[in-house]
Formats: sequence, C-alpha cells, structure tokens
Amino acid sequence: MGQPGPGGAMKADVIVIQRPERQPKAQRYLFAFATAFAWIAWSWLWLPLVTLVAWGVGLRNGYVQLVVLKHGMGARDLLIVVAIGLACVMLSLAWSGYNLLRYGKLDRRRNRPVADRLAMAGALNVLPPTAIEMHRSQRIVLEFRHDGSVSHRRERLPSAALVQSAR
Repeated sequence: MGQPGPGGAMKADVIVIQRPERQPKAQRYLFAFATAFAWIAWSWLWLPLVTLVAWGVGLRNGYVQLVVLKHGMGARDLLIVVAIGLACVMLSLAWSGYNLLRYGKLDRRRNRPVADRLAMAGALNVLPPTAIEMHRSQRIVLEFRHDGSVSHRRERLPSAALVQSAR
C-alpha cells in the first residue's frame, strides 16, 4: 500500500504546473484570464456583505454625528434629508404616471402598418410601378418643395468601385 501502481512512478518534473513553459502561450493566457475572472467573481460575491457593513457603519456614524453630538439640528437634519429623498421619489413617480396617462395609449407607440403602395404613389405624384420600385429600393431621395409637396427624384446609387475609391 502507498506504492505506485503498474507502469512505474510518475516523475514530478513532468507535471505541467511545475514546468509552465511546456504549456502553449495561448493556454497560459487563457488560464490566467480564467483565474482573474474567478477572483473577480469571488470578490463580487462578497459585495453585499461589504455593502451591509459599510451601510451599518455609516448609519451609526450618522446617528452619532447628528443626534448624540448634536451637530446642526440633530435628528431634524436627518429627517429633512429623508423627506427630500421621499419628495424626489414622489415627484418622479408622479411625473412618470402623468406621462403614462398622457402618452401611454397613443397610436404612435404601436407598430405602424406598412405604407400602402398606391397611397404612397398618390402622395408622391408617381405612377404605381414607380411606387413599387421605391418600396423595394434600399434608398430613395425625396424633395420637399416650398409649397409643401413631396416628389421623388430618381438618382442612381454610386457603384461599388466609386464608393471604395472614395474611402
């Protein structure tokens, strides 16, 4: 018992951990990154306890400074800070509720139906085949005139060679 099994004893110098130069560089970097990530995750798990302790120390320190040592107006200062915080919360809730009531049910917040090609043709003063072509194209150029009318200007897209040479 306690003796190595068949195949002979394992030499300690063949272990990769003791000879890290035998590891590929990418594997060493991957393990270093994984180790750093594990330490960060482990530290992250302690944050709630650290926060609780810091909160408790801060609460006790605030009580001592404001109430026991009576700097300023004592507990009244603490109540004023809490009241201001609650007022800010109530103001934010009231404003968001107002916006929800005012804008929450507007039709523009819903998905708009796809534009009808015939209606688009009439609005832009083009023939229906042109409206279909415009609907299928990735880019169109519209002109907005001073009288309020809109028109489609047929413009060819630059070729790929011109775009690449411009870059």
